[in-house]
Amino acid sequence: MMDEIGERLVWHYVPFTDIPIPLGGVSVDTVANTLLAMVVLWGALWLCVRRLSWVPGRAQAAVEVFVSSFDQIVRDALNPREKGAHRQYLPLIAVLFLFIFMCNSLPLLPLPHVEEPTSDLNCTLALGSMTVAYSNYCGVRRHGARGRLREMLGPFWAHEGPLTAGAVIGKLSGVFFFLPMSLVENLSRVVSISCRLFGNITGAAIVIVVLGSLTYEMFTPMFLDVFLLIFESAVQAFVFSMLALVYLAINLEEQGG
Repeated sequence: MMDEIGERLVWHYVPFTDIPIPLGGVSVDTVANTLLAMVVLWGALWLCVRRLSWVPGRAQAAVEVFVSSFDQIVRDALNPREKGAHRQYLPLIAVLFLFIFMCNSLPLLPLPHVEEPTSDLNCTLALGSMTVAYSNYCGVRRHGARGRLREMLGPFWAHEGPLTAGAVIGKLSGVFFFLPMSLVENLSRVVSISCRLFGNITGAAIVIVVLGSLTYEMFTPMFLDVFLLIFESAVQAFVFSMLALVYLAINLEEQGG
């Protein structure tokens, strides 16, 4: 079973044609499992909120506790000046947690060929790229394109003053030093947040397979399935969403915004 970890059906050509698919093809298993996670998550949330009432039932109460908890977390992290301003970012952080948790827990469904989409690096890279890109977009929207570029060019561009020789040297250092460092910083955020999730989910699958083979698939793997696919799934989903919130807060708070 160790040889099967990471193996996926990949289409390198458009079906029934000889047209190659760029960027290494399309992982059919990852796409199918991602769509399955979206459908299951949508269905679960619909069942929880289909009958809203002033006296909530257990499902509605669980959703309200979840939303209020994340609302508090996002408010504390962003510390908005205007009341309720943080709520425009609440859906992103909450949905990131729910979606990643569902993807991580997908193998608990009694269906064939079901595996975690997040054990595919392409999936986690897509999530990481979207998260970092959106946080930068929010920074541009908050400070403007000029203000965001000034921040990336370093402290010498943040202050207006006479154009002396020292000021020119400082501004040039921003172009050739601070700007590349800012770009590398954003790239490292994508790699870090993506590989962290991918590595932990793949590592959990390897642990289950190894201990399962050592104990001949008896009681220990059953316990590990519950522990690693629920507890570990929730932990990794929470870590990813909190890192996304940190990146968002950094971009919103730069320049004293």
